[in-house]
Amino acid sequence: MSEDADHDAVRVAMIVNSYPPRLGGLESHVHQLANELKNAGVSVTVVCLATEDSDTLEEGVRVIRLRLHLPIASVISFPSWGTTRRLSRLLADEGITVVSTHTRFFPMSYVGLRAARRRKIPVVHTEHGAGFVKSPSKVIQFFSRVVDLTMGRTVLRKATQVLAVSDPAARFVARLAGVDALIFPNALRLEDWPPSGGDHTPEGIAFLGRIVGGKGWEMFVDVAAELIQRRGFDNLVVHVLGDGPDTDALRARIKSKGIEESVQLHGHAGVEAIRTALHRSVLVNPSQLAEGFQVTLLEAAAAGAQIVSYPVPSIRPLLADGAPVREVTDPSFEALVNCVVDALRNPLPIMSRGILESRWSWRTRSREYLNIVDAVVASNGDVNLRRA
Repeated sequence: MSEDADHDAVRVAMIVNSYPPRLGGLESHVHQLANELKNAGVSVTVVCLATEDSDTLEEGVRVIRLRLHLPIASVISFPSWGTTRRLSRLLADEGITVVSTHTRFFPMSYVGLRAARRRKIPVVHTEHGAGFVKSPSKVIQFFSRVVDLTMGRTVLRKATQVLAVSDPAARFVARLAGVDALIFPNALRLEDWPPSGGDHTPEGIAFLGRIVGGKGWEMFVDVAAELIQRRGFDNLVVHVLGDGPDTDALRARIKSKGIEESVQLHGHAGVEAIRTALHRSVLVNPSQLAEGFQVTLLEAAAAGAQIVSYPVPSIRPLLADGAPVREVTDPSFEALVNCVVDALRNPLPIMSRGILESRWSWRTRSREYLNIVDAVVASNGDVNLRRA
């Protein structure tokens, strides 16, 4: 497909549970993809859930927000009864040619699939998870698995084409639904991440992500305390970038460790603040969740940060492209601390800007998505998914 191809006839409806201003990796993925598709001449309509109904034009993208119901743990919520019928009419009225859904267990993926099938419109589903939901709550784990084995499996099996943000996510799709997925990794809007330049000798550590159970913020605070109090890093700068339901517990843990003067709590930070904090830091990623592709690691690489992470799907492709990543395969606290110390004292070369631009920009990724959409639409939705 040529970069200058005419896509005026392509009309995409992205039907998702959440969208900015809500923050998160999934929301960022959908937002950036929607805007790059719009820049390529595609008509894009986003339908999502929110606390209030609205219908607005945002950066050239129509965003329809429907009132959410029964929010659970700030992660999942449900649309009103009759939303499938309402969306089916919208798809017909707007002349939508393809429906885009994201993550198999969100109710809007199932609703979007049903609405599209009523109108015989192809569905491109992107899977962002690499396993069943992990949560400190056994109740949430149980019910999310039930959803995966019913609604989630249906979404994956009935979608015209399934994409996965990483190899582990694709393997999960195969295990859960017996469907082969195309790999479609996360990306960055590199206009927000200019060449970092300058000295990249790390002088601090950073945590970037939601403050929720399983993301590893507790371990991060403990690592910071160990470095400051026992490993000789008296002047270490500690950045926490993110917010969430465990923020009060985060503050309490920092206070209990006696490191309040060293820690900067940024809360929900903008790109510029994130970029500045990461520039001369080691990003510490102790997540133990079923991550699909953490864009935070890509952001750290673009900012020139060193990266220390437990095994997550985004590590291998970034390592292959020269990102300064250290993977901690030993689950012990000592191993994590030792790896962070090594990153602080012996930084690896930063990632090539040319590699970032050619392989990890949303401009590149959106062209790949349009190739997929073109193939799906040209086949009239009759894409034969291989059984894994």
